[in-house]
Amino acid sequence: MNCPYNRPYTPGMPTTPREPLAKPSAAAPKYSALASTLIDEIRAGRYRPGDLLPSEPELSRRFGVSRHTVRAALRSLYEKGLIVSRRGHGSVVQATAVDPRYNYACNSVDELLQYATTPRRVIGIERVVADEALATWLGCEAGYAWWTVHTCRWREAGGPVIASSRIYVPDAFGDAVAALADSALPLFAIMEQRYGVHVAQIRQAFAVSAATAAEAQDLELAPGTAVMCVERRFFDERGGLLEVSRSVHPPETFHYEMTLRQVIGR
Repeated sequence: MNCPYNRPYTPGMPTTPREPLAKPSAAAPKYSALASTLIDEIRAGRYRPGDLLPSEPELSRRFGVSRHTVRAALRSLYEKGLIVSRRGHGSVVQATAVDPRYNYACNSVDELLQYATTPRRVIGIERVVADEALATWLGCEAGYAWWTVHTCRWREAGGPVIASSRIYVPDAFGDAVAALADSALPLFAIMEQRYGVHVAQIRQAFAVSAATAAEAQDLELAPGTAVMCVERRFFDERGGLLEVSRSVHPPETFHYEMTLRQVIGR
């Protein structure tokens, strides 16, 4: 699995003269100036649809800015619909004109996930080596070690289980897994605190699924009963996979609401 966390700078990397950024307004942050420069280059044809943009280190050296500034600028281009991020490749130009996107109108990850305040219990923790089937579902290579955490959630203590979850994180985050049972935080938040990683993107997929035997036992249902299934994948700024989870809910207790707002540019 390719998880490029905290890649060290290699002494002796070639340097190039720093190029000027587009002149920002007095109140504009530095990433905005870099984003404007890249947009101008895309519109001028320096980078055409299908082309790879230079890597984060290359842009950082070229313009004399931090990697954080580069990531913020690339995120701005993504929100404008000009680029897409392809795992293992980088940022690829997909358009030369702004394509309005719809963003979630939420103020926090907890609000996005809409479950983190209900009582949770860690049922079990196991270290597994991903076989072909699990690796395909996780989106990684087979043979890598992962921690799997089994949790249940209740709407209120002593009530029926409303969520049965299996959470998978790479083997390197074992200390965060061990701390989960004694923390009210979700696992990804513990990982951010302990390891300095940052969740930059969460992908959610909703579907009706058949409860596995273990899930059915948690929810007190018959195996194969239709349940609401939510799969989430958490990624860092480089597209590195931090966490994968599968949560199932009885249909009569599941409710998810969202508001979308159009974002054209900033």
